[in-house]
Amino acid sequence: MKQTFLILFLIANFCAYSQDYVASQEKARQLDIYLTRLAEEKSFSGGVLVIQGNETILKKGYGFANREKRIIYSSSTLGSIGSITKLFTATAIMKLVEQGKLRLSNPLSHFFINVPTDKKDITIHQLLTHSSGFVEFLEGDQGDFEVINTDLFLKRAFAQPLAFKPGSKAIYTNVGMSILGIIIEQVSGMDYELFLKKQLFEPNGIQEIAYTYPEVYSDRIAIGYKNGSVWGTHQQRYKKAGGGPYWNLKANGGLEVSLDDMERWVNAFTKHFVLAENSIQQMFSKQVAEEGYGGESYFGYGCNILKSRRGTKMIDNGGSNGVYHARLLRLPEENMVFYVITNNNAVNANMIMPNLTQLYFDGKIERDFTAQKFDHPVTNKIYELLTQGDYTQFESQMVTQKIQIEDDILLLEVGQKLTNEGQVKPAIALYQYYTRAFPNIVVCWNELGELYLQTNDKAEAKKCFEQALKLRPGNPRATENLKKLP
Repeated sequence: MKQTFLILFLIANFCAYSQDYVASQEKARQLDIYLTRLAEEKSFSGGVLVIQGNETILKKGYGFANREKRIIYSSSTLGSIGSITKLFTATAIMKLVEQGKLRLSNPLSHFFINVPTDKKDITIHQLLTHSSGFVEFLEGDQGDFEVINTDLFLKRAFAQPLAFKPGSKAIYTNVGMSILGIIIEQVSGMDYELFLKKQLFEPNGIQEIAYTYPEVYSDRIAIGYKNGSVWGTHQQRYKKAGGGPYWNLKANGGLEVSLDDMERWVNAFTKHFVLAENSIQQMFSKQVAEEGYGGESYFGYGCNILKSRRGTKMIDNGGSNGVYHARLLRLPEENMVFYVITNNNAVNANMIMPNLTQLYFDGKIERDFTAQKFDHPVTNKIYELLTQGDYTQFESQMVTQKIQIEDDILLLEVGQKLTNEGQVKPAIALYQYYTRAFPNIVVCWNELGELYLQTNDKAEAKKCFEQALKLRPGNPRATENLKKLP
């Protein structure tokens, strides 16, 4: 009798597994059909990875990694994951915690001698959760590929005033993550990238997550395309700079990963091969509420914690430099992982990801995010106010509708689009607001000055370029423009 029950039990479980397998394969087929059509109709190019439990149900590249050479995007193509790099930095910190080499409560004064009083008590925990008070970008930041060594980066970071009192709020910062990268190097005695390789990657069979690759890899690295034109690759920019990565990018963004190695990483993480279970639980728990999101978004360690449309827990990592986009979603209650990477900003990962999850869970796409002009809903709203309403009332409308901007990049995206479209007056209204809201951002003064030049308002243009030079002495864009003015 017992043997009969056992056989019936095994048959029932096998049938249930078979039904689940068939259902998952059908969902994967629907996703593939949608993505193939998207590549054909809207020039989507990139890769998609979908893992259900311990089983990969979709891992495939679409479109071209290199349009000019007609190289197809494949599972071995390397693409930049942007700020998903922060997840690796946080993991490296937790590895050092497990090894007993640092504590989350350690302050900056524990690692650096000449830390100013206002920053000496900032902890590892606060750096991990963006609650340190460090700004997103340092004054004088010349971009991801600026040659800036450890000493100079720390000198700038320690000299610049904090945006807020440490621990009082949490606002996204690249600077804090780069400081964590410097701490990893100091504590481990290894270069940041080497520590990741030796401690996190190689033990889990991962060989190709890095910043730079030998020349023979060139055809495997996805070319970036921005607004229909060739942007190129990080490798090309490192070469032009004479090396890299440097600290404006290192440890906060820019690692390049293939679908194959992202699959290995996700599975190793899920199975607790990378870190102990309690360390992962700590990373993926709500730590501090993200400012400006009404309690709907929390920072964990190297990630955001939110709720999905279905009310389930969602662990979110995203990254972009405006060309490459990547998004990694973990849905632990639904036992799912979705990863999307793109090398064409016209149809990018932030547009595709919500469409994929709608199609997977609902069987249809009710709201097509590829039809939106911008990734962020607030950015779309700002654009609508300037183009569909009275742009002269833009600032008062922002106040009336209680739209608060914590990340100035949202304004820059709208401003650049308006300028490219030739909508000069709405663009001026946008940048006038921008310079008042973020008076220390050099690019907005230069953009506004050039718009004034287009309207022949030379006096206002001159004021803008002079302010840009005041903020960043020697700024070439402002210098060249001032030469054109009396």
